[in-house]
Amino acid sequence: MTASPVRVAGWDGALPHLDTPVTVVVTTRSDRHGEVPRLIAVARAALGDGADVRAVSYVADASPRDGFDPAVPWVRTDPVDGIGSAVNAGIAAGVGQTLVLVDTSVVLDAAALRVLAHDVRRPTQARVVTADGSLRNGALLVRPGALPWADDRPVSQDGPVFGADQPVVSMPQRAVVAAPCLPDERTVLTAWTVAVADAVSTTVTTRDVGPVRRTVEPGRTVDAAVVDVVASWRGRARTPTEYPGSGVVAGPPLPPWGARPVTPTTRTEDDDGRLSWSVKIAAPAGADGDGWGDVHFADELAAALRRLGQRVRVDRRDAHVRPDDAGDDVTLVVRGLDRVPPNPASVNLLWVISHPDDVSDTELRSFDAVFAAGAVWAATAADRAGVPVRTLLQATDPAVFHPVSGAVPTGDDPDAGRVVFVGSTRGVERAVVQDAVALGADLRVHGPGWAGLVPPAALGAPSLERRAVARAYASARVVLNDHWPDMAAGGFVSNRVFDVLAAGGVVVTDPVAGLGDLLDLPTLAVAHDRDELAGLLDPARPWPDVAERSAVATRIAAEHSFDARAQVLLDVARRERARLRV
Repeated sequence: MTASPVRVAGWDGALPHLDTPVTVVVTTRSDRHGEVPRLIAVARAALGDGADVRAVSYVADASPRDGFDPAVPWVRTDPVDGIGSAVNAGIAAGVGQTLVLVDTSVVLDAAALRVLAHDVRRPTQARVVTADGSLRNGALLVRPGALPWADDRPVSQDGPVFGADQPVVSMPQRAVVAAPCLPDERTVLTAWTVAVADAVSTTVTTRDVGPVRRTVEPGRTVDAAVVDVVASWRGRARTPTEYPGSGVVAGPPLPPWGARPVTPTTRTEDDDGRLSWSVKIAAPAGADGDGWGDVHFADELAAALRRLGQRVRVDRRDAHVRPDDAGDDVTLVVRGLDRVPPNPASVNLLWVISHPDDVSDTELRSFDAVFAAGAVWAATAADRAGVPVRTLLQATDPAVFHPVSGAVPTGDDPDAGRVVFVGSTRGVERAVVQDAVALGADLRVHGPGWAGLVPPAALGAPSLERRAVARAYASARVVLNDHWPDMAAGGFVSNRVFDVLAAGGVVVTDPVAGLGDLLDLPTLAVAHDRDELAGLLDPARPWPDVAERSAVATRIAAEHSFDARAQVLLDVARRERARLRV
């Protein structure tokens, strides 16, 4: 059985600085060992037969493994894991006054290598021509926080770039640091040379050293570790290009994470203050998704943004990535069940409203600004991920959820004066409903899937349109609410709580971390167990009168409407857009 390749993350102690003028490290994928003698000969022709030349083999994309020719100056006779490990293994014994790295996928002559190694004062990439004739002039950060762009312009002058992205580089001894061990070659080279430049407070540059050809470029593997590195450049200055403005076009998502590459473009900015928004939700398209809660959430949020003069489109699961999304100014991911890749052509906002345990730190770091509907989770996630996570609670639409005029409805209304629950079974036992059944409460349940789980007399409608839900909340004596365990622990208050309170109703919910600090209201009560629920559902228990309920509803409408949330989102989107345009 073939042993797994070893990851070499660095070296022990300080890197030895040698008196040798130049150290050349030849890296080779494990199935291209036959190309190593060619580059060894080039290095010795350029620098002399006694030149410090070393070779290191690495496995990439599960590449096959060639044998190790004993005539080659191998650093080790087993391949390491990726080009980052190869760099570190190659230089661990020390480097001369200049380090040159060249991979066997590169073809150059002695004259070009000699120029690359001459008078090196900063990390430098040779200008490269690929097998199809494309140029590679280094990596430009055209959108901070997104994958750098491989500059393919027909430039004729040497000059600064954000980082290298081709394995034919040189750097001064004093600047050498360890390379990151990542599965994506381009990001390894860019991150390494950026770190080298930072170490000596300089920039990376590209140089025309003569004919340099790249015979093959590997495919890209952009995993969470790569995304984390790229996200760490969010605060870096954008690399200037000749394209006016800061427009980019995003390409298809790269596996496995789904980060999207970018290409700069000219983009005309509107000055009317109206931004184009794409609100991404997890609901599937068509009738299968029409009943999902995030559809109503997104539609009501979109309406609020439109009232602020914004242009808004709601994209369901099948439209998370669109060919025309270069025109979007803001991408807002309302995070439920699905992770959605950011669109680097726009400002990217993430609003976590449910299923917080599914949200990774890398996902948080990949957005320009992050909000969470749970204060407890927001604080913990921010500390863990190292990025700000702002609390933005769920909301209600007062145009739909508002008190009925006059007294609480009675008479022919089947929900009047009863204990009401609106929602599906979700495929799990909903304890607050089962406890109400066990207590013999005068229960009425609306939603699909309840037949056989509650008494027939408790069955309401299998579905209700939004205004009927609002009437049920206003009519009920008490409305029941519950939360997924991870949402309760993270302080995610269900939007049902806001809907009931805005409708002038009374809501009894299960415990939610920090709820008392957020909503201390007379029409909201918490049942910690069945005994407490029994007292709260007792028909004889007094609740606030109509006037007090209306006062609560007015407060909820002012502080927790989608209009209030939309204004927060718009302010942040404008701020982030201004930052990206600098």
